Amino acid sequence: MKKVLLLAVALAAVVVTGCASIDGGGGIIHHHPAAIKGDYSGKDFSGSFAMIPDDCNIPGVPASACAKARPRWSQIEVDQVLHIDANCQVWLFKQLPPWAIKILSEGGWGALVTAVGETGFAAAFPGAKLVRYFLAGLGYGLPSWANNGRIETEQSQYSSAGYCATIKIRRAQERYHILRGWDAIPVVGGHTTLPVPTDSVNSPQLPYVRGGTLPPPPQ
Repeated sequence: MKKVLLLAVALAAVVVTGCASIDGGGGIIHHHPAAIKGDYSGKDFSGSFAMIPDDCNIPGVPASACAKARPRWSQIEVDQVLHIDANCQVWLFKQLPPWAIKILSEGGWGALVTAVGETGFAAAFPGAKLVRYFLAGLGYGLPSWANNGRIETEQSQYSSAGYCATIKIRRAQERYHILRGWDAIPVVGGHTTLPVPTDSVNSPQLPYVRGGTLPPPPQ
């Protein structure tokens, strides 16, 4: 009964906050990121990792001349990275408890922030701590906990999204031989952007080279 009453109070906040979009609020994780819907403009990119190319023109290594060893970066590669990043966001979003997703669907991020900020609500609902981490990673702060481990919670979200993309990109490289000569590197504490395409989609790719062991997640 207590949980039902608390959920009713939280949902009542919807009237105050308005019917905001689930994807609103400027966070790094979206329920329906643009790339899932075929929009590869870069909108809704998490910014939690950087795409780093293999080196070329390495001193003493003639075979590394950039004319032949520079990895291709065309719109196809951009689309592939955005697609993988978007799927990471979708699956991370699904880790939220059902009650949190319910509040989001009714009133958006503002309603969820209000609900989780209430001590009684957070104490009554399982998974409230997870949601606090999630919200902090999206840039939200509440007086009761905004200054309590804020850096740690932000790092948790960026690390989760960035490491997800690192694993999925490496797996796609192994399975489909795409994104040759590129690595996804998680970036904590800043929002990255993808490089602007510099090559034609018909430009040659580097020869496929099997990757090594995946790196450990950031600590």
